[in-house]
Amino acid sequence: MAIFSSDLAHSTRRRWTLYAGTLVFLGLFGSWLALDFLHERARTLDEMGRLALHKSQLLSSVFGDAFLSADYVLRDIAGRIDPTQDLTLPADHSNARQRQLHKLLHEKLTTVSGLEDLVLFDHNCVFTAVASRPQLLGFRSQQRFCDSGQVNFSEPLHIQYMPAERSASGQPVVLMSRTLSDDQGRLLGGVMAVMDLGHAQRWIESFSLEPNDLMAIVDNDGIVLARNPPLPAAMGKPTSPPPGYPPFVQMERTTMFWATSPLDHRERIFGLSRLERFPFIAMVGFDKSRILTGWWHRGWQFLIGFAVLGILAVLVLRAHLTVLRHSEAMRRLAITDELTGVANRRQLMETGAAEVARARRYQRPLSVLMVDIDHFKHINDRWGHATGDRVIQVMARLLCDTIRQQDHGGRLGGEEFAAILPETDLAGAQTLAERVRVLAASCVRALNDGDAPVSFTVSIGVAMLDANDEGLESLLQRADRALYQAKADGRNRVAVMAAEASSTAHSGTP
Repeated sequence: MAIFSSDLAHSTRRRWTLYAGTLVFLGLFGSWLALDFLHERARTLDEMGRLALHKSQLLSSVFGDAFLSADYVLRDIAGRIDPTQDLTLPADHSNARQRQLHKLLHEKLTTVSGLEDLVLFDHNCVFTAVASRPQLLGFRSQQRFCDSGQVNFSEPLHIQYMPAERSASGQPVVLMSRTLSDDQGRLLGGVMAVMDLGHAQRWIESFSLEPNDLMAIVDNDGIVLARNPPLPAAMGKPTSPPPGYPPFVQMERTTMFWATSPLDHRERIFGLSRLERFPFIAMVGFDKSRILTGWWHRGWQFLIGFAVLGILAVLVLRAHLTVLRHSEAMRRLAITDELTGVANRRQLMETGAAEVARARRYQRPLSVLMVDIDHFKHINDRWGHATGDRVIQVMARLLCDTIRQQDHGGRLGGEEFAAILPETDLAGAQTLAERVRVLAASCVRALNDGDAPVSFTVSIGVAMLDANDEGLESLLQRADRALYQAKADGRNRVAVMAAEASSTAHSGTP
């Protein structure tokens, strides 16, 4: 087994750690940007909702001015008429009072744009004077209060949408009436302004809109009175707020909500503003997809840019790791024995020198083993160099498998091996050397070309660092002398170089 498997595992863990770290960073960075984009989306929608609300307030203010002007006219006319004399259907148009009333209505009609007609009516809601269409004299209005004949004298102003089929003119209009009543609330008559919805439609169409946005005027019942862009199929038809919202008549003065139009099935954010004194609501809707067009463009740009950044980061990281792997491979080649995969002489000498320095610094024991395969030339001569190489490989694995994890083993060259044993005294080193010798003698893993096991033995020299050693070289020389002593004593044995007496002890099979 190669002694660099832990280095390989460490390199693999480092590589995957770098990959994981890069991906985690990109993931966290991307998540932060995604959250920021989502917040920007919410801010964009909220800002457009507020803008829709402000535009609806402007629309309601301008639209309300027309009704306010019409109400001033109605107040003025109501203050000039006598209910008992002026609100009766004349037999003809020749009397002076009727001419005066007609002149008054006609003059007032021209003062307010959008007025289609001004009408006086009696207690039965029958038209008694008409500004522009005398043929409507005698027509009975179908406003709500006309059936009961009772009105609330504290609220004399009445506004009502009148569809074409119930209108005197045959066109959809808005009727705005100021009634006159007695002390019991009985209807005495009143004056009525007929508001031209065509004028309101032309007025609302004069506002420029972005594609798929809309403006509309509805009454408290949700009846669409004017719409931009125009949609004839929706005019005069009721609409309703989205689920979860109260009817229009119960809504607050200003409201904002999201809704999907049942007419064109587009989702919009609506700002609604109720006219201050009149039962109408101005609506402004901004198309959601249009609002988010810029946001989507930025989102796709970010997504593509982030993907490119991620790919570049992975490619750069991959290139960097490739360089590291090549560098690591070159380093391993420089410190690894090519035949066995264990540490070579250079690595052993560098590692041993560092261990010697550490042992001396901390006054700790350090021992070394010198291992040599017995009669290796005979093995090569008998079974060939290929078998000899396999014996060397088996011995390298056996040595590195037997020593401890903190020890260092490797091949010095040829059939000679060494092991550096930190924190090991002479007795511990001798015990370990004896274990290696016994395992080598009983090993049957080395095979010749005929797949038959090749037996071999080893001789081992042991030495422990002492004060007389100048460094690793002198320590190895003493272990080498012990090795030669073991060979001289018959091989397949362990010889120990005792420091204090510079003598050699022996163990093993004679």
